[in-house]
Amino acid sequence: MNGEEDYLKTLSKDGANIKNILTYIKSIDKLTENDPINNFHKIKKDMIGIEKTLNQSRLDGFIKEGIEQHLQPIKEKIPEWEDSVHKSFGLKLEESLRQSGFELEGHYPNLKVLLYTLEVNLENNTVAIWFGPLQEKLKTCKLVPEDIVEKLKDIHNKNTQQRYDDKTFSSYLYEAYKIASYRNKLKIGDQVKIRDILSEFAFLIQDITFKTNPVKNRYKDYGSVFFAYDLYRLKERNIENHEINMITATRAFTARRADFLWIPSNEKGDGNYISHIKFREL
Repeated sequence: MNGEEDYLKTLSKDGANIKNILTYIKSIDKLTENDPINNFHKIKKDMIGIEKTLNQSRLDGFIKEGIEQHLQPIKEKIPEWEDSVHKSFGLKLEESLRQSGFELEGHYPNLKVLLYTLEVNLENNTVAIWFGPLQEKLKTCKLVPEDIVEKLKDIHNKNTQQRYDDKTFSSYLYEAYKIASYRNKLKIGDQVKIRDILSEFAFLIQDITFKTNPVKNRYKDYGSVFFAYDLYRLKERNIENHEINMITATRAFTARRADFLWIPSNEKGDGNYISHIKFREL
């Protein structure tokens, strides 16, 4: 009885595999005939699907060979189509960015726009937007130039147009440094981990409504990207007879992202990895 059940299960599974293979073949043929460049991602996905299904099936070797021969010309075209997709996407993205006042730099898979890196993944048809050189992932979106530009504009406006006052920022920064120094049993003038200072800073800047009742909906969002950008635009280096020094991360402190922050040095995407901050007495 068990043998018969196994036999029927195998037949049923192979029947489903054959149906899926036929669906894949029809889809691939239609997509390649109509517009292989714009349909490239779907073609590649279907090719992966049919190869996986063929490997799972128990089809006769002659049939498998026939299917593979049918698909071979398409396989040979994929590198050419992929190159065309790269070029087409790059040109459209560059034009969309230019119309919004942005300039595109770099090479696939990592493109640069101002303070951001666009990590292009053609396999998944996605683009990840990072702050700095792949430091903080901000957003993932589809490989659609217009959508990418809109999301990038929103991100950049949010980062650069937040309320900022140099003296207020430096005052909070020094206070956060002193608190972090105390918690880590360090003294003023010692180097303190930048992430520890960020934790204290994010609490200090909260409104009185949060401090009196610290619930989630009263919390003012302030993360590492905001902090990094504010440190970049900080002009006031001296406070209470102390000067701020940002310490460049050594190799030991760049092994884990939690041990440093990338701080821009200009709007073109150059910057430094900072692991500690200290306030030196003048």
